[in-house]
Amino acid sequence: MIRLTEFLAFVAVAVALHLAVALWEPQDTGLTAAGDAGQAVISMQVSDAQLADMVERWETPPDLSAPVDAPDMPQVAATDPPPSPTAPSVDPMPRATATAPQGLALPAPESVPDASVTAPPPPPVAKPTPNTAKLADTRPRERPKRSTPPKPKAKADPARNPAAASTAQRAAGQGQGADAGNARASQATSLNAGQIQSLTAQWGAKLRRKVERRKRYPSAARGASGTVLVRLTVGRDGSLRGVALARSSGNAALDQAAVRAVQSAGRFPAAPKGLSKPSYSFTLPMQFNR
Repeated sequence: MIRLTEFLAFVAVAVALHLAVALWEPQDTGLTAAGDAGQAVISMQVSDAQLADMVERWETPPDLSAPVDAPDMPQVAATDPPPSPTAPSVDPMPRATATAPQGLALPAPESVPDASVTAPPPPPVAKPTPNTAKLADTRPRERPKRSTPPKPKAKADPARNPAAASTAQRAAGQGQGADAGNARASQATSLNAGQIQSLTAQWGAKLRRKVERRKRYPSAARGASGTVLVRLTVGRDGSLRGVALARSSGNAALDQAAVRAVQSAGRFPAAPKGLSKPSYSFTLPMQFNR
């Protein structure tokens, strides 16, 4: 800051000197002649060389590279940092040592059996006695021979045995009447359920075809259509045992026409052989369309 102030002062002086030189007018050197008053005046003038040297010194800028003495700063005494807070010391917990209560003795460790101890000798094997040796030798050495079935005896010639032939003829001649009925019953009972069901279905189809041939559309139905289920019971000989409506069509005229068709069919075909019940029931659907 001081150097800058001096530099500005020098510049101001140099400018003033330049102005003075520019405005200065040269006068006669030496002793001037006296004026009218007769006074002697002596004028003194600085030489041009000295003035130029002075101006050059003032115009030369100061050397700023010289170190500038820094003002002395007041020394501040260094203060020690405050001591860091110390953590409170904690006494370590005493380790709990397992102490056996007095009066109780700890169990002694089990002694490991010595591997060098030899195992007990195996029990002696009993020698086979003569009795057991004999029992072991009693097994059969040879396979038994297969027994051959006896040969069938030749049938006796009927011509040589007239008594047997006459007995057979007498049995055949007496197989009439009740014996014949028993034979048919045994034949019927020999059929299984599937065969009986098949025979019943075949017989029912024949009954339906005969009823359909007697079916007539009633005029009282007035164009109505529907299906009537008729339940009829037929004996094994083909006679009608009963007829009833299993499900109505919703039209009374159609229901009555279905019942009349069954009643007017007359005698139905007899049951096929193998059906031994006295009567069978069938449900026939009858459809009426105009």
